[in-house]
Amino acid sequence: MNKLLKGGMIMLGLMAGCSPQETTAAPAAPVEVAKGKVAVVYFSWGGNTRFAAETIAKKAGAETFEIKAEKPYNSDFHKCCDEAKPECRAKTLRPIKPIEGLDLAKYDVVFVGSPNWWGTIAPPVRTWLTQNSAALKDKTVCLFQTHGGGGMQSLGRDFAAVVGNEAKILPPKAFAGSSVKSSVKALETFVTDRITVK
Repeated sequence: MNKLLKGGMIMLGLMAGCSPQETTAAPAAPVEVAKGKVAVVYFSWGGNTRFAAETIAKKAGAETFEIKAEKPYNSDFHKCCDEAKPECRAKTLRPIKPIEGLDLAKYDVVFVGSPNWWGTIAPPVRTWLTQNSAALKDKTVCLFQTHGGGGMQSLGRDFAAVVGNEAKILPPKAFAGSSVKSSVKALETFVTDRITVK
């Protein structure tokens, strides 16, 4: 395998995202939550995290809300890497657009989705979590992430650090991007292992 191809595969593994890969055990018992009290908030560049978010929301009877950067990342993979890599390494907060219709006060459980970019949460997700950490402190929150081979890496730890220790944080889970479309059952199990909607 030539160096260019190998390097491209490694970068794809660091950026993309979704097939089932258990990274942290589910809680002993699912958290009970009333119908209509679950939200799914996510950022997606290539569509894998969006697919995961929509599948999770359908199973949980939740609304979905997409995080969008004020200045979208380039649609070209390599140019996007050039933009995102320094942001991820510096833990930069990339400006995001307000999410229309999202009132966190209405929800008790919030699932948050991010692609794995260079071993951490994507900058727009970090921005949203930072902006909303006070509103999330009394919530039950849970990270799901998509990847191209990197697994969880430091996403769970970084997520918890930004959210803060006042929130109830459920065990996160990583899904591999190459098989997201065939991972519906795993995504649904991720939901039912963590919450029971009454």
